[in-house]
Amino acid sequence: MNVKNEIQYLLITRLLADMAQAGFLTALELAAARRLAAEKYSPETVWELD
Repeated sequence: MNVKNEIQYLLITRLLADMAQAGFLTALELAAARRLAAEKYSPETVWELD
């Protein structure tokens, strides 16, 4: 488990959710951004949730 990647993933997904809530991202853009974040940071928790 790479703790740094896990933390970075959590931070970016929260930031993306906040941006979507504020109207800066559409639902489609949010989904794409979350997918890209998962690919970049490869958090183990993401794979456990699928």
